[in-house]
Amino acid sequence: MTELFALALIRAQIAAAAAVLLVILLRPLARGAFGPRRAYGLWIIVPAAAAAAFFPSLAETLDFGSPARPLGVWAGKLILLWLAGCVIATAILTLREHMFRRRVDQGLAGPAVVGALWPRVVLPADFAQRFDDRERAMIQLHERTHINRGDPIANLVIAVIGVLGWCNPMIALATRLIRVDQELACDATVVALRSDIRADYARALMKAQMGAAVSPLACGWATHPLILRVSLLNKREPSLARDIAGFLTVTFLAVAAMALVWSVAPRGPQASDVNSGMAAQIDPVTGAITWVRATP
Repeated sequence: MTELFALALIRAQIAAAAAVLLVILLRPLARGAFGPRRAYGLWIIVPAAAAAAFFPSLAETLDFGSPARPLGVWAGKLILLWLAGCVIATAILTLREHMFRRRVDQGLAGPAVVGALWPRVVLPADFAQRFDDRERAMIQLHERTHINRGDPIANLVIAVIGVLGWCNPMIALATRLIRVDQELACDATVVALRSDIRADYARALMKAQMGAAVSPLACGWATHPLILRVSLLNKREPSLARDIAGFLTVTFLAVAAMALVWSVAPRGPQASDVNSGMAAQIDPVTGAITWVRATP
């Protein structure tokens, strides 16, 4: 069981990295063709591809191809290292959230939505002085839209994926880019509801951008890149047909990513090899790997 989980973990990290690269390539095209909301939805491809790595592959289901060599004693060590990294990543995330909550209590953070299960809008102490009545109304509409869209829960899921993929630099990149796409999607939702507020909305955005502090779990009003967010406010909302086409495209890509990972994943080691106690031995000079029977 340890052997199979370690191999699935390796496959999942590789699949997730490839999926992140695919999304990075597709998101500008999706944003132009289907709008920011469907471009944000592309990120579902990443967990879908990673999840497919934990299912028996096509080669294992049909019993063809050469089985992989077992990891042996390295399997347990790999899992322990991954778990230790998850603990450290969780501690860092908790510390960052604690520091952000302290800034909230001091009136130095926001506008933002905090709390995944019971979200609430937090505002800086100088909110009334920095923004006029119309800008305050738009900012609060933006934050309530985050809540209505379920973005606080999404941020919790993103944080969990970031912890599970702490060893994967592509996951670290994805957790940054997805927050940008989330804000672009929220902006698009707000201006779709109130198309007459684009200019005032952009001015409020530029004011809030300066000196903003955002938690890894919070939905912050001010998220870079500012120029991209402002420029997209002037674009026309996609038609219903394009929006439906975007939804179907994202769904197809997610399913296709799962099918691709499932079909190309190699066979795992045979049960007899795992139970026989085979272990990888690495030559410290050449780096060559040989397989020997591990001693108890």
